[in-house]
Amino acid sequence: MTDTNGKTQKTETTGSEKPGPSTSLIATPPPATSAPPIKAETEGQDSAQASKPMDANQPASAPDPETASATKALTFPEVDSRPLHLEVRPHAFVVMPFGKKKGTDGQPFDFNAIYNTLIKPALEEAGFEPFRADEETASGDILTDMFQELLLADMVLCDLSIDNANAFYELGIRHALRKRGVVHIQAGRAYMPFDIFNVRTLPYHITREGEPGPDYIRGDIKAIARMVRDTWASDRDAVHSPIYNLLSGLKEPERKSLQTPLATGFWREYNEWKEKVNIAQRQKHIGDILLLTEEIRNPLIREEAISDVGRALANLGRHELALAQYRKGLEVNSANLEFRREEAFHLNRIGRVDEAIVKIENLLKDHPNDSNSITYLGRIYKEMWTESWKKLRNPAERLKQAFDSYHWLIKSVDIYMKGFKIDLNDYYPGINAFTLSMLAVHLADKLGADKSPDPDIARIRKTLPSLRNTLLFGLESRIAIEGDKADYWTLVSYAELKLLTSDDIDSIIRAYRKAITASRRNVFFLNSSLAQLEILKAVGMRPRFVNASVKLIEEEIARVSYGESGDLTPVKKSHKAKKDGGRALLFTGYMVDYPRKSKKVFPAEKESEIRQEIRKKLDKFKPGPDDRAFLAGLSAGSEIIFAELCTEMGLKVKAYLPMPDSSYVKEFISPAGETWVDRFYKIRNHPLVSEINQQEALGDPKEGDNPYERNNRWALYSALGRGGIGKVRLIAVANETVLGGDRDIYLTRHMIELMRDMGGVVEFINPSKFIYNVIDNALERLILDAKPNTSHAKPVKKAHAAEKK
Repeated sequence: MTDTNGKTQKTETTGSEKPGPSTSLIATPPPATSAPPIKAETEGQDSAQASKPMDANQPASAPDPETASATKALTFPEVDSRPLHLEVRPHAFVVMPFGKKKGTDGQPFDFNAIYNTLIKPALEEAGFEPFRADEETASGDILTDMFQELLLADMVLCDLSIDNANAFYELGIRHALRKRGVVHIQAGRAYMPFDIFNVRTLPYHITREGEPGPDYIRGDIKAIARMVRDTWASDRDAVHSPIYNLLSGLKEPERKSLQTPLATGFWREYNEWKEKVNIAQRQKHIGDILLLTEEIRNPLIREEAISDVGRALANLGRHELALAQYRKGLEVNSANLEFRREEAFHLNRIGRVDEAIVKIENLLKDHPNDSNSITYLGRIYKEMWTESWKKLRNPAERLKQAFDSYHWLIKSVDIYMKGFKIDLNDYYPGINAFTLSMLAVHLADKLGADKSPDPDIARIRKTLPSLRNTLLFGLESRIAIEGDKADYWTLVSYAELKLLTSDDIDSIIRAYRKAITASRRNVFFLNSSLAQLEILKAVGMRPRFVNASVKLIEEEIARVSYGESGDLTPVKKSHKAKKDGGRALLFTGYMVDYPRKSKKVFPAEKESEIRQEIRKKLDKFKPGPDDRAFLAGLSAGSEIIFAELCTEMGLKVKAYLPMPDSSYVKEFISPAGETWVDRFYKIRNHPLVSEINQQEALGDPKEGDNPYERNNRWALYSALGRGGIGKVRLIAVANETVLGGDRDIYLTRHMIELMRDMGGVVEFINPSKFIYNVIDNALERLILDAKPNTSHAKPVKKAHAAEKK
């Protein structure tokens, strides 16, 4: 960026670096002082530990290059004061001159001081993450980065105190690109340029030296913060740009369409995130997806990321998690049509039908011709029809109930037809309208009255031939054009059309095989098609062709399931297990005490008692083959014990480690002794234990994040992937009254608070009672040793010796 003379202003900056996240977890290391004496367990202690097992009294060792970045300057507070989850603040770009300038009347302005002492604090107080172009530290094209900021920033604050060409040029760009999200401020101007004279501009105070006035600065900060908050909270349809106010037909450009490869800083994060999420989706690692999405710091790409992750979770069948993501998206942009539509869809999928209908109907009031929303409404009524009869076991009763409730079926047909007529290229509502029409005719032929046929059925019969021909032409044309790139839904729609209309079973099977190939082993896709076939099968429609198609898809699901688990389970049982889901047993707990550990919370000699308590908790839950255990580590102590007990019970274990094995052993295992090192490698190599390294799976944590807290969130989110918080139980070896800066204690407490924050259940095992037993035994020995020994021949001399001592 240049000043009015065309000279680069980078040299006039204050040298401040790009602001970190609002929830910085890196603290300044305390001064190097000797550790205070250890007092009661509930009192504080030296918190400048750089690793979980190493306390402040331990001699420093050479830093491990693999963990140096992860452990540098990490401290653990006496009181839990940091937020449990990473918070992402909206992004504010500041448009203003740099350095020292003069106004037309000669009044000096120190814009760096104004930014650092007034504007930046005001934006932070308003809940924003401020950024000025001179704060960018990465190499790149400053001009294109500036354009991307002006396009994508949630808020632009412009200081119009002087006639600076750059500031007015940038403000004009923002007014042209975005209709809302801009705030104007100024100091000392008696007038504003004509083009923006009617735009509200907030004044602030400066001294004769051009710095914020000390008598007014607190009030000015609050005034700017209030104006920014009010502008941000205004209605989504509010217009802040004079251009969009005057040119009512002007529409904002799609943000993604204006992406430029030169503005690498804006989109690099999104591209890297998407690559990792695609890998996690293929591996069905839901915890990875949730954590990676939470960690997006750039609000500019959050909508796009939420859209992607919502689809990924839906494809994995995790509708409750997808719903949560779309609702987060609506907090970002309440007018996002996709998010509103998907919210209703997933409400229906988790059984909240009435809410879903209301959401869709309200959406259709705003967008009456949105074919996707119409299609979702059709699906809701279709499921209302199937729910009325599908649980009946007697075939005759089931068929009768399906016929008696076919008014829901006809309503669904009509809604699907409406969506298809709006967009004939959208085959999804078309194939559903055709399939349900065939079902309605089938039921009427079986149970309908011949003398008084239903006029709705007669109407449906009449439209079937033209609907079939339209679908056939459209699907065959699309498949011919797309060739090998035709997606699963196109191909399976064509197979379903063949199933309902053809008597050539070989051609039907070929069509389904081609669709299965395009599924790319996606069980969610296959189960969706299987559910549609099960409806046809349940009412006895074209049994020969339907049964053959069902068998084909069930075999493919079995093959995919075998590839994932190595257990070729019959499909129906596997499908039910997937639907019901298994429970998740999450664990957190203290490390075993070792000589240099400052907080003594797990006596090594009491391992058998603690092991027995953990076993009791596991027995209480009666874990089955579909349940899984999750740990945020395999440290020496209760975590290894828990993993050992799980494998003894045949329970599969997933252990999430914050660093590679070599570093982890040095940090978390070796201080407790070589026996624990042997136990670590033995349990890590157990066939039921999967160890996942954070750096390999997720990459390095974001600047300011704590890798150990990140590991806790990772393990918890992975447990949530089993079916939501209701299926997660946390077993904690912990004493809630023990506080302090010991990392072992802090991170155990952190996991407990994460679980509680999500409304989960925590089962405690308090190890303190075993510590008290140790203390009692030690005191008893001291008392016995202090008693005079009456068996000695010379008790008087012993008494004198003791007195002398």
